Amino acid sequence: MLTQEENRLLTLTGPDTPGGALMRSYWHSVALAEELGGAPMPVRILGEELVLFRDQSGRPGLLGLYCAHRCADLSYGRIENGGLRCLYHGWLYDVEGRCLSSRRSRRKAATRMKFATPPIRLSSAPVYCWPTWARARRRCCRITSS
Repeated sequence: MLTQEENRLLTLTGPDTPGGALMRSYWHSVALAEELGGAPMPVRILGEELVLFRDQSGRPGLLGLYCAHRCADLSYGRIENGGLRCLYHGWLYDVEGRCLSSRRSRRKAATRMKFATPPIRLSSAPVYCWPTWARARRRCCRITSS
């Protein structure tokens, strides 16, 4: 019989746990290809809250669920102009996690912002992701030099 600590060691899959480190070294199926195409879809994988979408060119994207600007839920966003637009303040993210445009005053800083995004692969049926990326949340958005 396992002790409580041994059970935690084997079953917890958060980002800073041994089980999480092990599980993040494999591809994971996050959705079916036919589910992509309409509205963005919130997904949760290994404790990470993400949004899965397909842009107008058909490329799949997987971003942190919350907008880097004001933490609005991106699963309510619109697919337009080559990416996913946040409905709250209108920031536009592409499938690579780059902020393509913003409608407000911090335009220069916003276009240098980028989500940490996992690599994903679209096969004939499932969409796979390799979740070894840095935490894809607002605090992991980083300003890149231009």
